[in-house]
Amino acid sequence: TGSPLRQFIYSDDLAKLILWVLENYDDVEPIILSPPEESEVRIKDVAKYISKEFDYEDNMKITGIGYDGQYKKTACNKKLEKLIGEFRFTCIPEGIHKSVDWFIKNYDVARK
Repeated sequence: TGSPLRQFIYSDDLAKLILWVLENYDDVEPIILSPPEESEVRIKDVAKYISKEFDYEDNMKITGIGYDGQYKKTACNKKLEKLIGEFRFTCIPEGIHKSVDWFIKNYDVARK
């Protein structure tokens, strides 16, 4: 059905956070590099964003049949928020747009 919620992180955001951890995080306890819980998005919405970017919206069908798995798999990023302060995570539609745009422009070299 695509109803379950998931957290997604844009690759550039993850890269910036990894660099921040390497330069600033000295604790032995792990830290979760994840967008906040409020940014969870339904899997079917992600599929819709992707189909829109590829101009495939009219061909996509969500049947509502199938196994969705666990409804939520939320990772808590409160420790990260407390330590890093203001960090603007790329929203899902923007991240998908950038990713699909890159993929289309680099398809010939990326698929080798």
